[in-house]
Parts: sequence; structure tokens; C-alpha cells
Amino acid sequence: MNQILLSNLRIMNPFGKPKYLENASILIQDGLIRSVGDLPAGYTGERIDMAGKTVLPGMINAHNHLYSTLALGMPAPKKSPGNFVEILKEIWWKLDLSLDEASTKASFEAGLLDCLLNGVTTVIDHHASPNYITGALDLLVETAKKFGITLGICFEASDRNGESNFKAELSENIAAMIKYDSDPNVLPLLGLHASFTLSDASLQQAAEALKGLENGGIHIHVAEDLADERDALERGYDSVIQRLDHFGLLNNRSLIIHGVYITRQDRHTMLKRGCNLIHNPSSNAGNQVGILETEIIDSMNAGLGTDGKQNNMIAEAKEGIHIRAGKGSEPVDYLKLLFKNNSAIVSQLFGKDIGHINIDSQADLVFYDYDPRTEVHAHNFMSHILYGLKAPSDVMTRGIFRMRARELSEIDVETIHQNSRHESMRLWEKMQKL
Repeated sequence: MNQILLSNLRIMNPFGKPKYLENASILIQDGLIRSVGDLPAGYTGERIDMAGKTVLPGMINAHNHLYSTLALGMPAPKKSPGNFVEILKEIWWKLDLSLDEASTKASFEAGLLDCLLNGVTTVIDHHASPNYITGALDLLVETAKKFGITLGICFEASDRNGESNFKAELSENIAAMIKYDSDPNVLPLLGLHASFTLSDASLQQAAEALKGLENGGIHIHVAEDLADERDALERGYDSVIQRLDHFGLLNNRSLIIHGVYITRQDRHTMLKRGCNLIHNPSSNAGNQVGILETEIIDSMNAGLGTDGKQNNMIAEAKEGIHIRAGKGSEPVDYLKLLFKNNSAIVSQLFGKDIGHINIDSQADLVFYDYDPRTEVHAHNFMSHILYGLKAPSDVMTRGIFRMRARELSEIDVETIHQNSRHESMRLWEKMQKL
């Protein structure tokens, strides 16, 4: 039995019970939270005085693209894209085609490091590297285990690079789903790029591959742009969602990403099948594809992702608020998406409580040296989360400190960044040749 008591904490536990406590303690045993609040009577085990630090639940990114980590600062495309599909063709599909094992590893390491530095302890990733397929998901899992991050994995299957690539990508998904099915800290799903890059034959193959898997689910971009919906109509379907449902690909383990142009009928179908919708506001704004309706977000209890744009979830929530305000859209409670909806989605998929500071929750905790400039209390702490907290000082996952006083244990930050800088230059050179 491994126990540790963290005392002298200000606890901010959005949508949990209790939501807010001052001068409180958290007892952790074998990677789980066992008590929250007062000091346990008669406790004689290990104890750490946290010196008044503020603690939040470890944050969850419900949709990320770690393969895009090395995109920061890359040269502009040779041809300026004029619409969403051209953005994919001129930027992201050239980037993923240029990835090899070395640059993919650098992307995983630097990306997961950035997640940890931002207090993100659970990442649901959607990977693509068409010229490095076999073994890519094993490499991702291996890297995440070094960081102690709870991880969702899939490989983006698509027809855009030919039939043999699609079959290899599908095989990589299925192999990972079998291998990691019983791993409590890995969620393997079947990755699909988007309906408009998949033929009916490919969707049928994906559906057949999932039939023998008890915990099978898909992770797919849906209706991010009207081009996806137009493609489904041209193929004879009412919408992308109706097309996926036709092939039996929707269930309560499905992650439906974006959904900017889904219809009321689509929402009904998704609710009936138990699908999970993930909203990515900063990516949608950057790609100028439109704004997901507030009614859809609220009725679907949508989660929050970043689509690879960043790894700071508090920044994503704040940007989501500002994007909607700037467009005059109905407001959305983005902290609810981050701390309530993401937790509910991930807890259901992993089969354990993740994303709360509650008894029996996984002990994923993020600590801040926070000296508030205004009074903080149970009725206003959400504003302090959005506009007061800066970078965390400490991060714990599954009851183990991965970062303490801004120092990461057993992780060589300088070496990771030195390597990622080298690999970024090599990647950009390859992209320029395409």
C-alpha cells in the first residue's frame, strides 16, 4: 500500500464535490484519491506540506494531434491556400507525409512534454504519418508511459495516399486495439480522417474490422467544413453522420470531432448512438470554417479539444469564450466543457474516474504557486482559473509527481528540445520538396 498525504492546499475542483476548499488535504493511496478535506485522523504515513499551493484536477485534451508539434514556426506554404481543403493539402497533408520515425518520435516527446508543462495529464490523440505506419502507435504509448500521461490512441486511416496505405493504417489501428485493450492507461480507438477522404469500400472495411472488437469505437473528424457535407450528399447520403451510421460505425465509444455543420437529425442520431462530440474552437476559428452552435454544444455535452493547435487547455477555454464573443454568438461555458464534459467522456471510455478531485478519482493533480491579487472564494474561483492562474509548478499523475518545483523527474527537457529543434528543420526541408 503506497500512501501520501498532501496538506495545506487550496482546492479548486470545478463541477466536483466539494468544489472549493481552503487549507485542505488530499490523501492518495495506490494512485487514487482516498480522502479530500480535513486531515485524516491518526494518519502516520508520508506527508508533504504543499505550502498553500492551489490545486486543480489534471486537465484533459479530448482531441489532439501530437504529430503537428513540430509545425511551430514552419515556413509558409509555397501556394497560399484559399479554402479549408487547400489548407489540408498545402500544409497538414504535406507535414504528415514528411514524418518519419525520428521526427515522429520528436513530435511525441516534445508534444507530451508541453502537455505536462501545461498541466494536461490525459491526452486523446489522433495520429497521422503515412510514411511511418507500423509501430507508430507503440512508439506513442511508450513515450506517454515515460511521462505518466493517460493516453487515447488511433492512427488516421484515409484513402488519400492509396489503397495499400489505407490497409496498413487500418491494420495499425486494429493491432493496437487488440494489444492495448486491457491496459488501464491506454484507450485504443480506430482512427479515420474524415468522410470525404474515405470511400464506401473503406468504411465497410473499417466496420468489418470493428465487428470482432468488444470495445471498438472510431475517432473521426466530421463536418468540419461544408466540403465534407457536400461530399456525403454527392455519394447519396443525407449527411456525414448518416453515412457513418449507415455503415454501423457509430456507438457510445465514438469520438466525433468538430461537427460544425451537423444537422438536428444528425444530433438525434448521435444522441441515440451515444456518440461523444468534441469541440475545438481555436482550430475552427483559425481555419475559418464556422462556429459550432451553442445549442448543439450544450445538448450534446460536448468535450473540449485543441485539434493540435496548442496544449494549454485553460488558454483553449479562454480563447473559445473570446471567439464567440467576437462573433456575437451565444456564450458557452467552456470550463464546463473542460472540467465536467471532458471528465465524463474520458471516464466513460476508460472505465474509471478521471478529471476530478473526488474520492476514488485517479490522482492526477496540477499545482500552482498562486498569490491572487483579489479575494478568491467558492463563488468566484472559476474566474481565477481563467484569468489568474499561470504555469503550474507541480504536476502529479496517478499519485506520482512528474514535475516538482518546475523540475521534471527522469525527463531531460534540454535533450528533448534540442532534438525536436533538429528534427523540425529536417521535417520542414522535406515539406518544401513536396
